[in-house]
Amino acid sequence: MVPGDNRPHTFDVADSPADADPPPMPSVTLSIESVLAVLDVVGLPALFVVFVLKGALVGKIFPTSVCLSGYVVLTGPTRAGAVSLVVLVTVAHVIGQFAVYTGSRRYGEELVAAVPYLHLEPSSDRFRRVDRWFDRYGDLAVFGTNVIPWSRGLIAIPAGVSAYPRRRYFVHVGSSTLLYHGVYVAVPLFGLAALG
Repeated sequence: MVPGDNRPHTFDVADSPADADPPPMPSVTLSIESVLAVLDVVGLPALFVVFVLKGALVGKIFPTSVCLSGYVVLTGPTRAGAVSLVVLVTVAHVIGQFAVYTGSRRYGEELVAAVPYLHLEPSSDRFRRVDRWFDRYGDLAVFGTNVIPWSRGLIAIPAGVSAYPRRRYFVHVGSSTLLYHGVYVAVPLFGLAALG
């Protein structure tokens, strides 16, 4: 009330500076929030599909390591969320590799020519090198080639053709893929923790 003013004073809460509407958010902030909202809805299912394709050698065109680490940076999962993420992409990748393994058991090395985007001939040096590794090192080759980025998944073909035992294949591919994906999730998590 102002001195000398006899009118009743009404106080409007909206007039209070503390309760005023916040200024509009910049469009960059809105864009980031939109991306994060989309990731919350489709991120995990999309990663699952991409990693199945990657395991099946069809997804070699996707930079899955970048996708996985980028997803971690953008979403900042909890430890439990990170573990779930590693398990999800590992299961997806193993499903894809098992499809190649099973196809190779049934159709032989010619399956390679039928895989789109692979551009690998059974007579190529790269394929023969993986085949020699499998013949020479067996279990160690199945495990090892799944932690070497440029050879991941190719071991499924000689393993399938040679009727390598399914259970051992699952154990070696599953454990090596879990290790590989664990690194690609742990590194950005540690980086975020160091920054934050």
